This record gives sequence, C-alpha cells and structure tokens, in this order.
Amino acid sequence: MKKFLCLIVLSILVRPLSAHSFPEIITSWIRSYDGTRLLNQQAFPAENDASVTTPDGCRWSLDIHTQTVSGDKDACDYVFTYKLLSGEARQTAVAIEFTFPEWHSENFVFVPAAVYDGNKFSVKQVSYPPYWYDPSEWRLDMPTTTNEQPSLGTGPGPGKIEIETGNAATPLMAFHAPEERQGWILLTEQGSRLGNYGMTIEEDSTRTSARFTLSAPAVRTFRVGYSGYGPSEDHAADWQAGDSLSIHLRIYRFRAPERTDLMHRFLSVRKALNPSERIETLPLSEMYRQVNRLFQEERWDETIDMFSLSKPGPGRTWNQIWQLGWVGGGQATLPMLMHGTPMEKERARRNIEAIFSRTQTPSGFFNAYGDGNSFVSFGYGTPLEHDECLVRSQGDWLYMAQRQFDLITADGEQVPEQWKTGLKKQADAFLRLWKEYGQFGQFVNVKTGELLIGGSVSGAIVPGGLALASRTWGEPDYLKAAEASARSYYENFVRKGYTTAGPGEILSAPDSESAFGLFESFMALYEVTGSREWLKYAADLLPVCASWTVSYDFQFPASSTLGALDARSCGSVWASVANKHSAPGICTWSGDCLLKYFRVSGDMRALELLSDIAHGFPQYVSRADRPIAGMPPGGVCERVNLSDWEGKGAIGSNIFGSCSWVETAALLTAAQLPGIYVQPDQEVVAVFDQIRVERLPDSHGIVRLRLTNPTLFTTDVRIFSESSATARKKYHTYMVSSEMPVVRLSPGESREVVCSSSGVSISES
Repeated sequence: MKKFLCLIVLSILVRPLSAHSFPEIITSWIRSYDGTRLLNQQAFPAENDASVTTPDGCRWSLDIHTQTVSGDKDACDYVFTYKLLSGEARQTAVAIEFTFPEWHSENFVFVPAAVYDGNKFSVKQVSYPPYWYDPSEWRLDMPTTTNEQPSLGTGPGPGKIEIETGNAATPLMAFHAPEERQGWILLTEQGSRLGNYGMTIEEDSTRTSARFTLSAPAVRTFRVGYSGYGPSEDHAADWQAGDSLSIHLRIYRFRAPERTDLMHRFLSVRKALNPSERIETLPLSEMYRQVNRLFQEERWDETIDMFSLSKPGPGRTWNQIWQLGWVGGGQATLPMLMHGTPMEKERARRNIEAIFSRTQTPSGFFNAYGDGNSFVSFGYGTPLEHDECLVRSQGDWLYMAQRQFDLITADGEQVPEQWKTGLKKQADAFLRLWKEYGQFGQFVNVKTGELLIGGSVSGAIVPGGLALASRTWGEPDYLKAAEASARSYYENFVRKGYTTAGPGEILSAPDSESAFGLFESFMALYEVTGSREWLKYAADLLPVCASWTVSYDFQFPASSTLGALDARSCGSVWASVANKHSAPGICTWSGDCLLKYFRVSGDMRALELLSDIAHGFPQYVSRADRPIAGMPPGGVCERVNLSDWEGKGAIGSNIFGSCSWVETAALLTAAQLPGIYVQPDQEVVAVFDQIRVERLPDSHGIVRLRLTNPTLFTTDVRIFSESSATARKKYHTYMVSSEMPVVRLSPGESREVVCSSSGVSISES
C-alpha cells in the first residue's frame, strides 16, 4: 500500500482527474458530543500524516493510505487511521466527509434498502397500519408516498438523512449525476470496534452542495421507527491516549450515462469488501418436511376447507385466518400440488375450490380477506369500509392459480371448468382496468372493478398473470395488455432505480416485493413470447432486487436471538423503506425466476443472488432441537433485524412469532428450486441446498462432484443438470423440480455424482 499523495487532499477541492471523477472535497473530522448534540468539530489540516489538537487539549494524528484496486480502474481503497496521541477524549467520534460543491438536486441518491432517490417522496403522517382511510385522499395519479422517513426532502431549506450501516442491505452510499453522466459509490464495512458506522447525507439550503459522511461510531440525533422519529440513544466513544481506529472504505468514480448504469455497478461491487460465510443447518428437503407438517397439522382448518394463516382456534382476527394473496393464501397450495401426498393434494384442491366458490365477486375480482365463511375486500384487523382491495393480492392469485392449473394438468387430472371460468373473469377484470385507466393501480373496488387508488407497482405480477392467461385462453388482448403494462413499469419505475407498493401496509413506499414480483412477470413474458426485450428489462431490474438483499454477514449482538444462533444474514431480503427489517426469504416467491433468467441469459449475478437467498433461508426455521423464540417446529418469523428501528434491543431479536407468508415462501423455495444446478459445458455449479459440494477432477463437458451432508438430518438433494444450449432451447418447458434426480444422504454421508448434459449419474453409497 503506498502513501496517499495526489488523488485527494484533505479540505482541498479536488477537480476531476479523469472523465470518470466528480469534483469533491474530502475532510476528516474529530467531533465531540454531549449525548447526540454536537459540541464542536476539528478538521485535520491538508496534508497526510497530519495531527491536530482539539479544544479539550487532546492531540490526534491521522494517517491516510490509498491503493488502487486491481482490475478496476474506477476504484480506489482508502484506510484512514486515527490515533489519540495524548489526553483523554470523552464522547468523541471521527468522521470522513465528502463534499460535492457542484451538486444538482436532480441527482439520484441511493443507499441499498434505505434510500432511493434521496427518499424525496410524498409523506403521509399516519400510524400503523398506514392507508388512505379517507376517500377524499384517493387519487388515480397517487405519487409515491411513504410514512415519515429519513429524507433529503423536496421543500425549501436543507435536507438531511442520518442512518447507520445496520439500516442498509449493503453498507454503501452512492449517487448518480445525470447532468455530468457520472456515478459515485462509497462502499465500506459494517463498523469498527466502536459499533456500526454512521452514514449521513446532506443537501444544503440551496440544493447546490451535498455532503456524504461516514462516522465511527454512529451518532444520530434521531432514530426512525415505523411511527416517526425518537431519540437515537446513540453514544460517541471515550478514548484513552494510545487508542487508535482504522476505517477502510472504497470509492468508485465512474462514467454512468443512465441511472441504470449506477445500479449495475452497485450490483457488481456490493460484495467486494464484506465477507459472508455459509453454514449448513437444515437441508431444503427437511425444511419442506417441517414447514409442511406445520401447515398440515396446525394450519389446515377442516371446518372451512382452507389453510389458515394461524392455528385454528378462538381469539383470532380476520387477517389471521385467511387472505388471498400477498401473505400466501392462494400460493401455499402450489408446493403441495408439486410434492404432496394424495391427502395433501386433495386439501390443496379443496382450498382452491373454496376460493372459487366463496370469494369471487360480480366484477370478476375476489374478496381477499375473510374467516373462511364470510369474506370481504381487504382489511387491517377489521375490514376496509369501501370495498377496497389491494391489487397485488388479486395479481398473485391470477398468476399462481394458472401455475397450479398447469400442475393439476401435468398430474393427469382435469382442472374444473368453473375454476377456469372464474379465473378468466378475473383476467377480464384486469383487462378492463388497463383499457379504462392505462394502469392496474394499487387499490380497486372489488365489487365494481373501479380503480380507487392509482400509481405504484402494486400490480407487478399482473403482467405475468395476463401473459399466462393469453396462453391459457388464447386471448391476444391479454398479451397486449401484459406487454404494455410491463413496459410502463419498466419506463416509469425500473429505470428510476426502484419499484413500489408490493406490501399492503406501507402506503406506496419503495419495496422488495414489487421488484421480485415484476421480475417474475418479465420472465413469464419471455416464457410466452420468446422476446429478448424482457431479458433486457430483467437485467436492469436485477440490481434493484439485489439492493434489497443483504450482501454480507451482519455481526449480530452476541446476546441477541440471532446472535446466539450464529445466524448469517447474507441472502436475507429487506422488506421495504417503511418496514426496516430483513426477512428470511422473498415475499411471497421462491426466486425461481432468477434461475429461469440465468438459464437463458447466462448472467452469473442472478445465480449468485438466488444462491444466497435460498441457502440462507433454512437457518431461520424453528425446530424441536433448535427452537427459536418459542415458535413451533416449522415456524418462521419475518424478522431479521439488522437495524434498530424497533429499538436497540431489537437488533437480532424481536422474533415475535411465526408468519404465514414466510412459511409459504419456505415451502415454495424448497419445492421449486433444485438443490444443485449444473451446466457442465459452462462448468457452472450453483448450490442452493445446505450441503457441501466439492469439485473433483473431470473432463470437458463432465462435472464430477462429491456431496457431503454435514447436517443432523437425512437430506434428499435434487440435481438439475443441463447444457447451456438446452437451457435456452427448452426454457419454455415449465420446470418441475419433482422430476429431477435425487441423491439421498444420511447425516455425515458423502456420495459422488457425475453431471453431464444428458443427466446425472449417482454413485452407490
């Protein structure tokens, strides 16, 4: 590592040194606090190996080293090392500030899972669960709207965002400057011995200058939860003479004509500094067995012929009994049709029959909320008053019902005509929405089909459902609407760097669920049309999906629930800007769309992302031998708290109980994905299951693997092996994982397999 000489000079304006840099001033500070109130700050002078004496008489030194990053001309590593040479510093933090004096308010500011476009959205002050309860507020052109969030704001005066690295899926701050066609990324680690780093982003009152600051430790004035701001309870550190601290960060300065260029660069660098390590605790086949047992024994309600959202019994509210989409009411049956026993398949069909016979309204849409006997449009503990229904719930059913029709047909059985007729009525209702409003909106009147609240990407999965419907019923108008709506979502949201309003209780904030739902739609459109247009859109959406997925292993407090379990957060999926927690999987999908995308594109980034998500999921399943927070075996909670949005004691904890949507996602993940995916001609081996895989010497076009089961459970590992040419050619054949070769391994057992383009050969035990 060489001494820092000329790339930057502390407190001096840095003019562009290449076409890929952006003018910036870099200043390093010593900051003293009284609680979270800044008392004073002292900048280091403009030379390396600098020292400074602060007003309290403490003398500090700063040493800065820089190193170019091999293979990336746009990147540079920095290590800032602070040392207290003499004195005793109380409540003190160090900070590195990047000031951009030629700033434009149109610049796109980004922190993964926390800040999109500076969070410059409309704000509605409302307690949980938020919604536009007053019909006078309803708009067909509803702008992206959040509850109170850290934001640079849109009004007069300065804007400021104060968060810490635990608020982000990747500890990173970035921006895109469209006028200069430049991108800038600051990537760092979670924190230091003093705790998480603080990340502050500010625009001045004229919006012509901005500052990005990294501090150790984080000292925020306020901490934001779901219902507004409260005291952060952060504390600066006490230092003794001789104490030192190093901050490692990496800066990327690069050409970025489009906002999507910034997002693609983010995708390529998100895992560059922070480590992740896989642990094997529960095989996918055992995860399926345990979660499915929970559904069959504690979720099936014989009195209503439905899988309930919670264990049948008194005291439940309507939203704990049954919902159509979003939380898995019409989706949990798909894995049962794939892998269930005859009894389980029969229950799944009875559940589907109950949906069609009891919940459909004259408009063609379905009531999405009920107790199994009485059904209403939607609700939050109590039904909404004006027959409003979340569009996402409707879209989930249109799409997933057709996937289940395919499975029933593949099983050699007939789909009842009344089911097909009923679902076609729903497809027609969506087509009417598109023709009348040019959008699917966020909330519709379930009885009349009238659009009530527009805007957003709540209907992200609807294009996929209509694309399948065009094939199911041979209706070209469905495909026209699917293609036009998908293009609209791409132009109006994906190109802006985010999607919105997948969940039903975040107003229309940016979120992960709409992003993954839209990815599913793009791949369904490719499946139906074969047009590579949809692969291009999926490629640009992939970084958005990755921005919600934790890229590293967060260090949970040792005393927390997840810390005690030695949980690894990499692959958990952040909910939304509003709900500031990660979760074990995608709501409510398996992510198999990422594998479909890889099969036709060869984009390894998608395969890596899916591998992180699928492999990380099983560790959060409660088991008899490893109970989690009092949940029953097979139960999974949605909380993977990296942030302190629910209080500092909630980090790694606040696992309040099992959640039906997560359990549905667990079933889908285990049912739809292979344990191992191989393309022998490309030497691609992707491991989704919790199993150890060793590559053995092989010949061209042949991949030999040694599989070892390090868990306490017997595992059945499904292996999918195909050539890259076959993957592209046979993409249109819907992948059914139950048809894949299976390797059964007892705990500790190893076996060898040979994978070729023609299949899988399994050695004897």
